[in-house]
Amino acid sequence: MAPALRDGDWVVVRRTRRVRPGDVIAAPDPRDPRRILVKRIAGTDGTGWLLAGDNPQQSTDSRAFGAVPRESVLGRVLFRYRRG
Repeated sequence: MAPALRDGDWVVVRRTRRVRPGDVIAAPDPRDPRRILVKRIAGTDGTGWLLAGDNPQQSTDSRAFGAVPRESVLGRVLFRYRRG
């Protein structure tokens, strides 16, 4: 799958925890909570959301850090735009 986001894109995020598989969401990086990840929800493992990047060869996602807690989701990405 081609990446939905490219370097330099900005996103508008609606704060909500009502998300489902297939949605692109924003969530704190489990390895460094100061960073925000933008990933697609690939599914659930019963304890949290499994996140996947659209470019698996170049993406660090739940394959590396596991499921993220459902309550950590900051919101759903509504759209992207290129600034400038």
